[in-house]
Amino acid sequence: MTPTPLTPTIALSALHRRTIFAVGILLVLSGAGWLGCHFVLGGDPEFPEMPNPWEPFWLKVHGGIAMLSLLVIGSALPWHAWRAWHFHRNRLSGAFVAGVLVVLIGSAWGLYYLGSETLRPVLSWTHWVVGLAIVPLMWWHVIRGRRLRRPAGAPGRAAGGGIGTATGG
Repeated sequence: MTPTPLTPTIALSALHRRTIFAVGILLVLSGAGWLGCHFVLGGDPEFPEMPNPWEPFWLKVHGGIAMLSLLVIGSALPWHAWRAWHFHRNRLSGAFVAGVLVVLIGSAWGLYYLGSETLRPVLSWTHWVVGLAIVPLMWWHVIRGRRLRRPAGAPGRAAGGGIGTATGG
């Protein structure tokens, strides 16, 4: 559909979309690298209280990519997220994505800055469970947005004005 003043364009450019996907994939993979070292490989059997020697590496990589992800997320806010919200497009999945990102950013901040041994297990568990959950959530958001972008009556386009259409949900 060619955008006109009456049909707002909220879709990301191909480069922007690929950048978000690439950074997201690297973020999930680096987090999975830490999870694998921490829970699967473990540390030295002779010193079980010591972490796997690769854990600090994966945390540094994950933290660096997380900083980049903040830039990428922020770049999508003015054109994509705020415009989509204003035009009532894909609000349901967009709100879930935004909420999950807030939880991930908040739990990451807590893990890095609070240093509380009481909160650390809760923050860590929350961060990695929600971090893994964002994969299917983003898939849902993208697929839903693509479906809603199709012209009315096109195959795969939801009919009516409720959840699952451009004006609802």
